[in-house]
Amino acid sequence: MVKKKTGGGKRYKAVADAAAQGQEPKFDGPAPPLRIQKKLTRKVNFLEKVSKSATSALATKAGGIGKKTGRKKALPDLSTLGAVLDEVSQRKAAAAAAAADGAAGADKHKKQRGAAVNSAKQRQHILLEESQRLQQVLKHPLYKADPIAAITNHLQHTLPPPPATKPARQGAAAAGAAGKKAAAKKKGSGRKGDTNRMQE
Repeated sequence: MVKKKTGGGKRYKAVADAAAQGQEPKFDGPAPPLRIQKKLTRKVNFLEKVSKSATSALATKAGGIGKKTGRKKALPDLSTLGAVLDEVSQRKAAAAAAAADGAAGADKHKKQRGAAVNSAKQRQHILLEESQRLQQVLKHPLYKADPIAAITNHLQHTLPPPPATKPARQGAAAAGAAGKKAAAKKKGSGRKGDTNRMQE
């Protein structure tokens, strides 16, 4: 169904705006239909709400009252490194003992994965533990003596070894393989007519 257009909308709006501002309209005319009056009053009310909220937002910004945001923490230092180094050496000793016992013991000492952090409370708890470890590392004599060596030693013991790559062929073996590939390519690239000529 097509909506019927009613004329004089601008005129009605001018009358309503003038009435909202407490002024007399510039011209007299018939009162706008009730639906247009309601629409205009809703629009005026909405605009008043928007202006009030904008002014209140500016007032709160000027006053310095705003939404509290979580402080961004600096990256933790390496104070827990000593404790981690001790822990790694203990794990290595346990792994060596498990290897001596057999494959059954190896299943018990699988690499531990970090637990997922699902809440701010857990994150705070983990942060507290890590900061305590960090303080232990900073107090560790090996770290005090040579921090870079302690860190590299820690990383060498904790990171998994890089995957083994296949060694490149060297010398005559590589040349022989390349020659075989080229010969196979020449044989396979011939057309039907070429093979008939070769046989003659």
